[in-house]
Amino acid sequence: MKYRLISLLIFISTGLCGYASQVIFIDVAHYIPADSQFGVEVKGNKWISFADPEAIGGRAFGGPGDNLYGDDGGDPFLAAEPYLVIAFPVDVKAGESTADGKVWVPWARMRVPDVHNSFYWQVSSERPYKWKPDIITNAIRWNDDAINNSDKWYWQDNTTGNDGGGFPDIAAGKNYLRVGVRESDPKLFPHLDVICFRNDGVTPTFNEALTSGTAVEPANKLAVTWGQIRSTY
Repeated sequence: MKYRLISLLIFISTGLCGYASQVIFIDVAHYIPADSQFGVEVKGNKWISFADPEAIGGRAFGGPGDNLYGDDGGDPFLAAEPYLVIAFPVDVKAGESTADGKVWVPWARMRVPDVHNSFYWQVSSERPYKWKPDIITNAIRWNDDAINNSDKWYWQDNTTGNDGGGFPDIAAGKNYLRVGVRESDPKLFPHLDVICFRNDGVTPTFNEALTSGTAVEPANKLAVTWGQIRSTY
C-alpha cells in the first residue's frame, strides 16, 4: 500500500508539472498579410525580410527607416507602425492563461548591428483585435543597451535592460501578436526571426526552437519545421 501511494503521488506530481507551463515559439515569417503593414512605409519605416543563414528559419525581418516615428504621434500612442500581426501557432491551454495566475514572458530572438535596438509588442485574444495594452509605452518593448553593436543573434526578454517592463495578458485559446518598429536606421536596423512566449520562467535557446516542432511553411502547404530545414544544410 505504501509503494502504491508513493507511485500515485509521483504520478500526480508529474502530471501537475506537465500542466504547469507552456512554451510557444512563433515564426515571424507567418505574419498575416491582410492584417499587417509589410512593405508599406509608415512613419518613415518599412518592414522587409531578407535571407540570413544565421536566422533560425533562414530569413530575418526588420524595419529600416529614418527613426522619426516620434514626429508622427509621439509616445505613448495606439499603434507602433509599421507593424506585423502574427497568430500564435497553437492555442493556450486551459489553466495556462494570465487569468489562471500564470506569468507569461515574451522573448524575441534579435540581432542588433548598432544602437537601434528595440521593437514594441502587443497581444490580443480577439478579432477584431483588441490590443493589450491599448496604450503603447516603453513597458512593452524589447530593449537592452548592453547588447548594442554586438551584431549577433541573441534572446531578449521584456525586462532585461528595460526598467518597468510589463508582462502580456495572455488568454486561454487563440492569441495574436502585433510587433511594431520602435528604433531603426536605413542600414543598421535591428533584426528579428523568432518570438517565444512562455510561462515556465526559462530562457529559450536555439536548439529548443529547432526541436519545438514549430511549422515554418504557410498553413496551406506541407508543414516543415526549423529542425527539418537545418538537417538539410
